[in-house]
Parts: sequence; C-alpha cells; structure tokens
Amino acid sequence: MSEPAIKTERAANNFDLLRILFAWFVIVSHSYVLNGNGASDPLGQLTDNYLILSFIGVKGFFVISGYLILQSLTRSKSILDYLAKRILRIFPGLIVVLLVTIGVLYFIYPTTNVPYLLNPVIYNYFWSNLKLFDPTFYIPGVFDHLPSRAINGSLWTIEFEFLFYIFLLLLFPIQKNIKALKWILLGMMVVLTVGNIYFPATLLSIKKPIPLEIVFDLGIYFITGSFLACINWNNWAPSRYLFWGSILLLLTMIVFKIDRAWLFTCLPFIILYIGQKQSKAASWIHQKLGDPSYGIYLYAFPLQQLIVYYCKPSSFELFLYASIGAFALGILSWKFVEKKALMLKKYIK
Repeated sequence: MSEPAIKTERAANNFDLLRILFAWFVIVSHSYVLNGNGASDPLGQLTDNYLILSFIGVKGFFVISGYLILQSLTRSKSILDYLAKRILRIFPGLIVVLLVTIGVLYFIYPTTNVPYLLNPVIYNYFWSNLKLFDPTFYIPGVFDHLPSRAINGSLWTIEFEFLFYIFLLLLFPIQKNIKALKWILLGMMVVLTVGNIYFPATLLSIKKPIPLEIVFDLGIYFITGSFLACINWNNWAPSRYLFWGSILLLLTMIVFKIDRAWLFTCLPFIILYIGQKQSKAASWIHQKLGDPSYGIYLYAFPLQQLIVYYCKPSSFELFLYASIGAFALGILSWKFVEKKALMLKKYIK
C-alpha cells in the first residue's frame, strides 16, 4: 500500500493564532527579566520555575515550524524553490528590524564614544546578525547600565531555525518518499533524545561552530513537528487520545518535576492538535491580520529595552506597553515587508 500524501493546503486554522500567542508569551517572560526585578513570569511562579512562558513560546515556534516546513519541503518543486521560500520568510523582516534598530539607537548612543556613523561596531552589529551564525547582541555604550545590555536578545533563535531548514534541505532527494522521511526523522528524534537525556554535559561543552546543546534542545521539537507532519497528524485517528494523554503527562511532569528534556513527549502533540483546529478567532486573524507573529517577535525585545531605558517601568507596565507596541509593529512588518516579500515566490521556478 502506498503512503498517504501529506496534506499541504493552508487552512485558516489556529497556527497563526498560536504563533501570535507564543510571541506574546516571550514578551511576558522578558518583562520580568529586562527590568531587573529578579521575578519569574506568572507561569514560572505557579510551577516553581519548572516552566516559564518563554520556554513554551520558543519551543512552540519550533514545533509549528518543523511541522509546516516539512510540508513545504514535500511540495517544493526544486531546491531553489524551497530555499527561496525560506529566505523570503526570514530575511526581509530581519533586515528591516536591524535597520530600524540601528536608526533608533543613533538617538541614545553616547556622544563621548566614537561617532556613531564612524563606529565599525554599528555595521558589525548589522552584518553579524544578518549572517545569522555567531550573531552580535551588543554595541558598547548602548544599554550599558540596564539589567541586560543586549539590543535584541530574541535574535538568538533565528540561526537555529535556519540551521534546521538546511537539515531538511538535505532530505530533498527523498521529499516524496514519505516512508523514508518518517524513518529518518524518527532516527533523528532518537539521536536528539539520547543526547539531551544522557549526554547534556558533553553537548554543553561543544560551542563551536555552533552551540550543540541548543541544537539538540530546539532540534527535538523541530524534528518532532516534522515527524508528525509525515504521519498526517491532522487526519490520524488516535490524535485526540494522544492529545488528552499529553495533557495528563504534562501535568504529571510539572507536579513531579520530571527532567524537562522529556517535555518533547507531550508539548508537540498538544500544540499541533490545537493548531490544526479551526476557530472564529483564527479565521479573523487569517483574514484581517495575516501572520504578524514573526514581526512581533523581532521587535518586542528592542522595544522593551527602550521602554526600560526611558521609563523604568514595573513588569506589568513593561508588558503592557511592549505588547501594544510590538503588536502594532508586527502587523506593519507583516503587511508592508514580509507579505510583500513572500509574493516574490511566484517568480521562483
């Protein structure tokens, strides 16, 4: 019997809604970190810091990304087609946020330092973040006296996202062989799990050319999402029972503080089950907002740093102001940068 084809049609399901929610989770967590009060976000306080909202937000992004990008791989007409879609999704929004950030920082850059436009560190900040790997998060003299000196600490995840895109690209020769894809991805899940559970110290010690601990930590969520795409998760009969079992498992892990490396056994199933459902909110977002989650994620951190720099807010004030600003900037980024860039896909053969 031939393997069932992967469903690739983009419906108005909850994925856009979830990604916006996950970006908002990151804003909430950072609101308790960037103002330096030392407190954890509400979920961290509730679970004795076993889980925090940004953990779920970042891992959720990678689960959904793995799920959708695997589908994109199977329907890509060529390697160029696949790469072009990935580049158009990541880089236009990133380029604009870097340029906007550099423009805004001009007004808070210390006049006692090297003149702003003559400082090579400014240009290095742009190019090092644009090339993704080994990014730069600091400019001397900017935010030096804040609890965090980072200009946009959220950019650290993008290099790993793109790394996983490249990994899936290696599977392009067997893109239509769903059975082979399932076995390779399952094997990767085993390797990543063994590394995370039994060799964390070894992974932590390997920093170059890329931090291996983070590759394994985020990779298990991305690859699990990709594997679930291969088994047609949205049409798989046991998915409902696995969803409720995953809820129960998650609660058990929180209560008994089981090693968080095992959270991949429940979080992806919960996220993808909810993501595949449809809702009125999802339909409204799909029709009116599109997908502003990436822009929200890109702009939130530097906006929060500016709010802390000028206002010295409480955690709630920082969360409130940053949420309003980041959502507005994310919507603008989607409508005027990302969406228009993605329209160029039709010219790629």
